Parts: sequence; C-alpha cells; structure tokens
Amino acid sequence: MSDAPPAWPPFYFHGGWFRLGSDEPQFRIKGKYEFEFLGTEEGDEPALAAPVYAEDLAKHIASEPKWLATGGWEIEPGPAGRAGAGHSTPFVARHPASGRTLEGRLALTPDPSHWVKVEVFLGAFRVFVAYLDKPWEEYDLWPSGAVEKTGEAPGRMGKRRNWVNLSAAAWPALARFAVEGWFSVELPDL
Repeated sequence: MSDAPPAWPPFYFHGGWFRLGSDEPQFRIKGKYEFEFLGTEEGDEPALAAPVYAEDLAKHIASEPKWLATGGWEIEPGPAGRAGAGHSTPFVARHPASGRTLEGRLALTPDPSHWVKVEVFLGAFRVFVAYLDKPWEEYDLWPSGAVEKTGEAPGRMGKRRNWVNLSAAAWPALARFAVEGWFSVELPDL
C-alpha cells in the first residue's frame, strides 16, 4: 500500500480560522450571536489546519460510544491518544451475527504535504490509507497516489462527522465488505 498524497494541494474550507501571517480579522459580527467569515475562498492555511483537524477528528470519533459499519459490524472506539504528531483512536469491531471480534486503531496524522493522512490498522497490519481535506462543509477522502481531482471524491464524511462513505472502486480492499460498491460507517439512529 503506497503512501503518496494526492497530486494537488489540500483545501480546508472554514473561512480562515487558521491563517499564517495575517493580523486582519477573519470574520465580522453580524448580530448578537451571528458572524460571517471573510475571504472564504482562501480557506484555512493547510500547515495549521491539518494538525487541528487530525486531533479534532480523533477526539470526535472516540467520543461516540458506538459506530455501525456495512455488513453488520459494531465498532466501539476507545479513548483518543497521541503518538508523536499523530492522533490515534483504538477500537474493537464486533460482528454479532458471526461472533467475530477484531481489535484495531484509527490513526490521523498531519502529512508533510498538509493533507490529513487517515490509516486503519487491524492488529499490526495497515488495511486502509486515505488522505482527507475539507473543501466545503463535508470532508473529502482520496486514495493514496490520486492523480486527478474529480467532481466528487471517492470517499466522503458528513459535515457533522456522523457518517463516512468509501467507494470500493477507489479502495479495492473494501470490495468484499461493500454493498453496491460502497462501504459505510455511521452513528446509529437514536
């Protein structure tokens, strides 16, 4: 499995919370509890945004008691932790119908290219790698070595970070677990 970020630079839409070398205001007050970002076309500075997104996503995933995955898997995350520049969340995946249990971890690391590198390990083996950015309200996930940016990313995460859809065409290792070409992980409806 290769480790090459996509051929284009990442973009982190958020209006400029994280911008290097600027003392200019990044937003303006519109009302008592309202504001709007200025210069949203510029986005966040990738060098500053990638580490923040890596840490925030690891903590968010760990904060939920259970996630559901395609095929009837139930995933229970452990506490988020840090290893060097990366952030990691251990998990236990259970398949109630078959009684199978797998232990693994999700690693989110700010890559030197300023993409957020997403890796999934089952035991000591890395079984998934993708690169994440946030070009608008939703997050995009791209396979390692992507050379062409298409209109829609082959992997996406919702703006509320409560679901992830991954194309088995982009990540062939997911094909045997996919339903109609997609592997999904989501928070259960309560």
